[in-house]
Amino acid sequence: MLRGSVRVYKASPEGREHTLHRIKPGQIFAEAAVFHGNKYPANCQALLDSTVAFFPKADFVRLIESSPQMSLKMIASMAAFLRDFNQTIEMLSLKEVSVRLATWLLNAAERAHSNQITLSMSKGDLADVLGTVNETVSRNLRKMIDLKIITVDNREIAIVDRARLEAIASGEKI
Repeated sequence: MLRGSVRVYKASPEGREHTLHRIKPGQIFAEAAVFHGNKYPANCQALLDSTVAFFPKADFVRLIESSPQMSLKMIASMAAFLRDFNQTIEMLSLKEVSVRLATWLLNAAERAHSNQITLSMSKGDLADVLGTVNETVSRNLRKMIDLKIITVDNREIAIVDRARLEAIASGEKI
């Protein structure tokens, strides 16, 4: 991806969607179609105006065959995706929503290099990322606000009690 943001997701026959990845500039996606030989096994949606580069399969395969460095970068990229995907599966299957939300808030703060977070997605999209529903996210945010762990003003979230948020991310009950 050259510019923008793309959501990679799977959809059920009933229309329920689950976000697998959010692709940012500099990241690659859809490698599965090249290496597996079938069509891409998920759907994509541009979240912002985006510019992506498309490489025909034959040209791409020739490029990685001729460039060991390119092959190593591909392997590193796919390994990073696999690591992130494994962490997501662990979170969704083993952790309570409050733990997932606290972990997401801490990670967002780390990416922002600040205790101030600007939510760049809707609460519904955040719920999708966390593997839950909007009402559950709202209920957990409300508990954290009431306990003075965070403050929320529209899309701005401030971490007020980082130690308590870290404790929740570690499994402590709200």
